[in-house]
Amino acid sequence: MSNLIHLFSVGQKVRCNMDGTFYKGTVTETHTDHIIIDIPEISNHCWFENDFNIEDVYPEYNF
Repeated sequence: MSNLIHLFSVGQKVRCNMDGTFYKGTVTETHTDHIIIDIPEISNHCWFENDFNIEDVYPEYNF
């Protein structure tokens, strides 16, 4: 299990794959086992965690 505090930072721009569509978002909180992302089109409190859905989050610089 990865420590997400070391992989993501607050304010970081990301893209999230939600049902096959990529949405732009901003990391608002980082914790050791999950991160919270503000995706304006969906919610300001999208939860991504290890071993569940973290593989759907990509740093903006990958695009």
